[in-house]
Amino acid sequence: MTWKQVMDFVALWGLLLGGVLVLAGAEAIVIWGSGFRYQPVTETRSVWFEDLSFNRPTGMAAVVVRSKLNAQAEGIKSDIVLMNLKTHEAISLNAHHLQPLAVALSPDASTIAVVGADARVRLMTGVTPMAHAKMMTEIKTIDAATFHDPIQLLFSPDGEKLAAINENDVWVWSLTENRLLHQHQHHRVPRTGTQKALAFSADSQRIISGNPDGGISIRDLKSGKLLKRIASSERSIFDAAFFEQGRLLVVMNNGAPYEILLYPVDSGPGNADTSRWTCRASAPIVAIDERGDWAAITSYRHGKHLICILDLQTGTEQSVLPGHTTPIMGLATSDQTLYSWDSGGTIIEWDMNAKTRTRSFSMLQWVLNPIENALTTP
Repeated sequence: MTWKQVMDFVALWGLLLGGVLVLAGAEAIVIWGSGFRYQPVTETRSVWFEDLSFNRPTGMAAVVVRSKLNAQAEGIKSDIVLMNLKTHEAISLNAHHLQPLAVALSPDASTIAVVGADARVRLMTGVTPMAHAKMMTEIKTIDAATFHDPIQLLFSPDGEKLAAINENDVWVWSLTENRLLHQHQHHRVPRTGTQKALAFSADSQRIISGNPDGGISIRDLKSGKLLKRIASSERSIFDAAFFEQGRLLVVMNNGAPYEILLYPVDSGPGNADTSRWTCRASAPIVAIDERGDWAAITSYRHGKHLICILDLQTGTEQSVLPGHTTPIMGLATSDQTLYSWDSGGTIIEWDMNAKTRTRSFSMLQWVLNPIENALTTP
């Protein structure tokens, strides 16, 4: 190849490159002149419930909702949504700045306790009727304390106390006296450890919490004195709840498979309690109806997420509800209505007299179209 051929080759490619640059520049000028501005994509990809606190008398629920967006700059957002499951309304409390992790709804549904990413516990007051919170105040006695990795917050039935639990400790605060009443450690030990074992008695005088050995304790809230211990198996306690009719205690064991046990609270001294019945479930969650006739648990069978209705006295299966398309995360009852919610951000309402699904609510659809607040029918 001669020197002239080399020069011609270079000139040809230079001409082609120059033409491409001229065309690209012209196109950029046209686009910029027409008002082009870079806008990151922020389409919501998924929505799920991080935590949900249900108030049985009012049918209200406070929900920590997390949404994953498409834009890397946006990441995952958290908010608190207040729902009225009886009137089928939902509003955002615009609590993004708190980065909420756990919530509790007071018995009169007027106050929400929230733990944020800064580990502080705050009270959002005036949240009902369905309106934005009028005021936010911190519980002063909690300000100096740290409450990292919250598992659950819980108001007492009389609304005068607030309890909290994580993997290491249980706290109980007096809201009327604005002080810490009790703090108990329940450090996890190998093969046991306590998850979400926290419940008040109906008279707000006793509290259930976990033991280091995987069992549970019932304590008097005035003195902090241990009233009773109930031993569990080698597995860890995931949840516990009082059911005052018949003095029964529901305990959910976190194992593989999960076990749900029903204990008579007053049977036997010390650790001699024996369960009335036990059954296996796909998740350590349960709900009991107000009349004490039945209990609802979850079951995963043949690739389907189902809800099993059990006779409360015997533990035998009465019926099966078709359930959800994603794993069920929680169950709650109000009158003869059962509510279930799943990992995909959907709440389903069930008429337990007819054993039929009556309504459903998709948090994803609500986030995409917040003007439409009504729960949809199936």
